[in-house]
Amino acid sequence: MGLLPFDLPDTPRERPEPLSVTQASRLVVRALDDALPSTIRIRGEISGLSIRNGHWFFSLRDADASLDSVMWSSQARMNAHRPEEGDSVLVTGRIGHWSRGGRTRLEARRIEPDGEGDFKAAFLKLCRELRELGWFDESAKKPLPNWPSRVAVVTSAQGAAVTDVVATARSRFPATSLLIVDVRVQGASAADEVARAIRRLDQSARRLRLDAIIVTRGGGSAEDLEAFNQRNVAKAVFEATTPVIAAIGHESDTTIIELVADARASTPTHAVTILLPDGNDVLERFDSLSHRLTRACRVLIESGREQSRATQERLLLACRVRSRHAGLALDGLARRLFASRPDRLVKSRQLQARQLEQRLHRSIAGIIRQLPSPDVLERSLSRSLAGRLARSLDRVEALERTMSAIDPLAVLDRGYSLTMDSRGRAVRSIDGIESGEMLETRIADGMIRSRVESSTDSNHDSDTV
Repeated sequence: MGLLPFDLPDTPRERPEPLSVTQASRLVVRALDDALPSTIRIRGEISGLSIRNGHWFFSLRDADASLDSVMWSSQARMNAHRPEEGDSVLVTGRIGHWSRGGRTRLEARRIEPDGEGDFKAAFLKLCRELRELGWFDESAKKPLPNWPSRVAVVTSAQGAAVTDVVATARSRFPATSLLIVDVRVQGASAADEVARAIRRLDQSARRLRLDAIIVTRGGGSAEDLEAFNQRNVAKAVFEATTPVIAAIGHESDTTIIELVADARASTPTHAVTILLPDGNDVLERFDSLSHRLTRACRVLIESGREQSRATQERLLLACRVRSRHAGLALDGLARRLFASRPDRLVKSRQLQARQLEQRLHRSIAGIIRQLPSPDVLERSLSRSLAGRLARSLDRVEALERTMSAIDPLAVLDRGYSLTMDSRGRAVRSIDGIESGEMLETRIADGMIRSRVESSTDSNHDSDTV
């Protein structure tokens, strides 16, 4: 039976003697000393420069590789050039292996400027392009919401930044909910993931009820932050209609996304502080507003009471005045009524009625006297009717003559006839008349029915059947 992968053979194989870590480290040191000269010059770009206790710690990088480097304080004090982040330099030194720390790095003895680094040049070029496009302008930045109810956080779910954001949001304003969107924040695909996440969040902002987006990550080297210096990320932030806050790296780091974003924060915690109100301040403000509202209500109530009392007094005074005026008017009416004596008014009206009756009788008598007698009226009416009747008869006779003149059948008395086809239409031409068709001919004293045998065109001698 063959050996399984995890079975040990019966006879142990010959193995070399194991080395200690110190021995292996010495082999690495010896290999480096044998393979490399004691002094070497390397061209590269400064990245992640930090100064601690006078020592310069940095990485020397190009497009495909990075090399940890250090210049000790004794050498740094004598170096004429102090490099900056992104500078392209020529470094003279040796590559050594630090056994205690287990680190292989370049120990620089001299650093010389070698122009502007490729990464820094690309960064500055993109900055110039975006500034000319107006992507950095303050007028293009959207205002942040005052009371965000939901905020999306685009970052790595395994990073320390998300922990800081969640902890700060809970302590500062727990009413705001957070939507954590896990993306890569460094590496080749990080820029595409961040840009895609921003676009999708902005497109779904209404459905997700998002008020703002935080894009953040912790500190790192320039290579670690490279994803946030890409054009597609800057474009996604600029085109977003949802406000975006960017907090990338340390306070000293500057990335393009921070320049395009609507607000920039030095740290993830600072981003939350900018966006969310302080819960304690909000409570204090609510308490202050509550006290002010209570005080204002009391003032309004007291003012209303005073106004009500004043109005009541004015109303009572007005009622007394109106009542006094009404009493005086009533007294005047009573005096006028007493002075008028209704019995006198009745007698005056009866006298006026008798006078009107007498005038009416006189008027009727005068009209009757002016009218003609019945005999005269009868003779006038007879003459009028006779004249109207004679005029009407003359008009009827004129209409009869006119009707006789335009009567289409009157011409039949003069020897003419009217021929109609089987459909009752008058025949005006031989066109459309077929052989064998029945025709009706109207003459003065009757009707003749006939059948068509043939028809002759008046312009031709031959017959048409």
